[in-house]
Amino acid sequence: MTRAYHVTHGQTIQRMERLRTLVTELLTRDLPADELADALKLSPSGARKYVADLTAAGVIALAIPVNGTVSVVRRVYTLAVTPEQAQDYLVGLATTAPARAARESKSALSFAAREAGRRFHIMQDDAPFSIRVSRAPVARDWLVAAFFGAGQHEVHA
Repeated sequence: MTRAYHVTHGQTIQRMERLRTLVTELLTRDLPADELADALKLSPSGARKYVADLTAAGVIALAIPVNGTVSVVRRVYTLAVTPEQAQDYLVGLATTAPARAARESKSALSFAAREAGRRFHIMQDDAPFSIRVSRAPVARDWLVAAFFGAGQHEVHA
């Protein structure tokens, strides 16, 4: 699975730090799922993603209690590897996230923003919404043109 283009290097560093925090906590003791989320300062659903990554890597597993049954209500996680292997995993985390070279965006917005005469004002609360940039010349709405006539820029001599 490749990394998405919108993932920045800063987000990757933060993710590696959280994985490192989780493994370091598990080196000291077994952690219930709720304490695990608290250690990462995330919601339980956010912490599940990190648990899934570490489980897939074979670093952690569900701890099986003395009576041999795993409770769905109280999940406790433990290291599935030796402490030396966990330290090797932590060392490997630092080398798995190389910095990517910055590249210029090829979105329609970035092309349009470079055109002379184009200005965009995006309110702070509208920042998450996409802007669709049309390359067509500015034209008056057909209904407005029917009532008030064509705009000055649309009159061809």
